[in-house]
This record gives sequence, structure tokens and C-alpha cells, in this order.
Amino acid sequence: MIRVLLSALLLLAPAVYGQADGNPHNWDRLRRCDHTDYDPPCGPCEGIGGIPTGDDNDAITLTSCSIVANASDVPEPVAPVWGEQWSVDPYYEVLIGKKTDPFCFSVIPSNDSVGELCYRPDFGAQYYDVGGESGALRFDLNSKTVVGNITSKIIHEDTNFWIVNKFPWYALGVSQCICSQVREGGADGNKLMYPVNPDWTKQMFYIGRETIGIEYTGTEQTLDHWAFGPHHLWSTPDKGEIIRMWQPFNGLQVFPEGTNRVPQDQSLFESPPPECKKEGGALFRIKCDDDGFPQSEEEMKAAVTKADKMRAEEPVPRDQYKGNDFNHMSNVLNGWLQDGDAETRACDEWSVEELQQLQAMLYLARESSFDDIYQSVEDNRRMRKDFSDIENDWKQLTEIMEGVEEEHIAHRIRRDGHCHEAVMWFVHHLTQDVKQLMADAGVVIPLLSMEAHGAPMEGDHAAHHAAYGVYQEQVTCSSCHASY
Repeated sequence: MIRVLLSALLLLAPAVYGQADGNPHNWDRLRRCDHTDYDPPCGPCEGIGGIPTGDDNDAITLTSCSIVANASDVPEPVAPVWGEQWSVDPYYEVLIGKKTDPFCFSVIPSNDSVGELCYRPDFGAQYYDVGGESGALRFDLNSKTVVGNITSKIIHEDTNFWIVNKFPWYALGVSQCICSQVREGGADGNKLMYPVNPDWTKQMFYIGRETIGIEYTGTEQTLDHWAFGPHHLWSTPDKGEIIRMWQPFNGLQVFPEGTNRVPQDQSLFESPPPECKKEGGALFRIKCDDDGFPQSEEEMKAAVTKADKMRAEEPVPRDQYKGNDFNHMSNVLNGWLQDGDAETRACDEWSVEELQQLQAMLYLARESSFDDIYQSVEDNRRMRKDFSDIENDWKQLTEIMEGVEEEHIAHRIRRDGHCHEAVMWFVHHLTQDVKQLMADAGVVIPLLSMEAHGAPMEGDHAAHHAAYGVYQEQVTCSSCHASY
């Protein structure tokens, strides 16, 4: 999975794709007003945006804005300046792009707003050195995601792109490195992208002067408003220092104190990052070769061992992995788990929240080619839903179970279902190498619950029926591993 937080690419999507996409989410002229294809043309305090949370027009906290002067009243505005070397700390953004994975990790600014979009809030620092020795861009960011809070280091040098994520699960500090190459608009086959050209602001058109609210600071500033296509920026009238940028389907960027134009510390741009190399690298390395550079698709497929593929293609478990009934099956499989390298913990020692966090990590670490095999033959090991639908099921069940006493059987059914599903994902969706890496890092795996839960009776609590419905989808191992 690729989490691309390349906010500077907000500036590279060609303007000709603006309103030409039909404005499919019906955003009004406050949230979206392209410099082209709008009649009447955008004026001051239009296309201002804010902090968005979803695709609906009202799923945004718009910033404040009042007009100080029209463009015709300011005959020689100071042009906005990007510069060749600068840093900014603090830095805030909401990254927007097409939703291509359930966690919104693979968010790349696109050329249109068609489809479901991701809205990822991040904050931290940004370093830009295109005019220096490295010719690179770096972000150090903190993000709140559905799998917990993560910190990220992102480096873009030449056409290579590295993302190093550090996850908080169980305080282990599990790390992930993704090696990639970014393409224009995020589409396969498009041209590869380099860090932003420092002269990009020369294409901007002056809109007017406004007093505008600056998100995350609680302040308002009088700034000059510039636009090009769907891209808008606000800069200081005296120096052209960029304070705020907005593109309705690429993102919001806030530089509260402008950009500090000083020579950059070249050690910040070490590439490849040490976490991306095989020797001493991160626990999860995605699309990285041994030296930390991006792999091709062919190289990635070759990395999956023959033994892993054969195990995925084996439709029926061998006799040593079977039991006479549910209890015996669970006992047999638990024995294999306990004999493995990963640390285990009894199912009843886990909370539902812990199990969901573990499952999110397992989903991230999965080998997708295994699921392709399972899906092709409708194997019970297949992922029956994508993670966004699975997460929605979890949320709905949480709502149904609100107020249900802790001792109620519905809670036990829910927990036991998660244990079975987590074990199935661990055993059948990870390569042996990744399992070993997890074991070396101290990641703990639950054991299977020994109890086979029966269907609730008519008149039982709604939470009991709901939990059992999800449980049936999670506990599929008995269809193959039990002989009854």
C-alpha cells in the first residue's frame, strides 16, 4: 500500500481538467471556483475552501473571508514567491485525492474530482531543497488514521519517492517503508513526476485582496488571492510570502509563518532512507529492493516464494490441521500457532479494539496475490469484503451494542469472531517472511476461542443477533478444518 503525502503535487494538476470534470459533487462557488470554465469568472472570496471532511458540499468548515480590494484596485500586486530552498514548521494540510485503498494511504492528487475522495488531515514540517545539492522535498508529518496515529517521513528525490510510516500498535513502534515512483495524476502509464518546479507561481492570475481566516491558527490575515485553474493561493501583499493554498480535489495547505528561505541541512534528504533498505530496515518494506529503491511489479511478484504460492493454491488442509469437531479443531490449530515463532495470547485476554487494530495491521501486511488465488475459486480464505466495508460493519455493530452490559454473550461472540478472523488473515494472507518479521518484532497473535457459538433464539437481544451475524462471516475455518 502506498501512502503518498506529496502535497506539493497540488500545484501540478493541469488546469484544463478543472470544471471540465462536471463538478460531480456539486460543490458551490465557495468550495470550488476554477479560474477557467466558470461564468462569471471567480472573484474575491470565491473558491476559498476550508477544512473538508467528505464529498458532500456541506462536509467542510469553510474559512472566513471579506473583500478588501478587487483586482482592478491593485494595479501592481507583488507576485507570490515559492523559492528554491526553504523550510516551514509548523505546517498543516488536508490531503485530498481519489480513494484507492481503505486507509487512504495511497492518496495522490488527481486531475479530476470524479469518484469517492479521501480527506487526510496531517501536520508537521516541510523542507524544500530543489535549488540545493539534494534537489529533494521532505515532509515530517503526524496523521490520525483509522488504524491509529502514525508519524511519517516522506522524501521525494528525482523520480523516486519514499514513505516511512511508524505505527503505534502495542507500543512496539512498528515501522513501514514504501518505495515508489509518483506519476502525474496518480495514474499508471502517466509521466513520472519530479519535485515541484520553483517557478510554478509565475502562472498564477491575480483575483484580489481579502481578509481571510487561516485554519489551525485562529487568526485572520489580509492577503492577496491568486488562482490558476482549480488552484488558489494567498500571499502577503508586501513580500509575496505564501501563507495558504487550496485546491478542492487536491487539498488544503497552511504555512502559518510563511516559508523560511535558508540553505537546508542536506542530511535531511538522505536517500534511500535507511529504513527502506533490507539491512537494518523497517519491519514492513513495500515495493523496495534490497538497496531501498523502488521495485518493478515483476520484481515484486518474483519476491513471493514458491512455497507460499503452493500453500495458497492448496484448497484442502492436510489431516494434521483438522479436528473432529469445533473444539478439537480449535485446539489443534492453537497448537500449531503456539509452536510457531510468533507470541500468542488467549482470545479472552484481548479487547475488541486491540483485535481490530491487529487486523488493520495484518490487512496492511497481506500479500494481495494470495487473495487473487482465493477469489478465483471462491475459497473460504478469501477476503469477503474490502476493508472499508469491514470497518463499516464494525462501526455498525459498535452502535448496536452500545449500552449492552459487559457480561452479555454478544460481547463474547464479537470478540471470538475477531480472534478467528485475525488468525485466518495471519495464517493465509501473509508470506512466511512477513510472519517471521512480525514474530521478530514481538507482534502478538490471538489464539482461537474454543467455544462454538450457536444461533440466538427469537426474542434475544438485537445485539446478540447482530454479533452472531458478523461471527458467521468471521468463523469460516470450520468448513475446512473440522471433520463434522
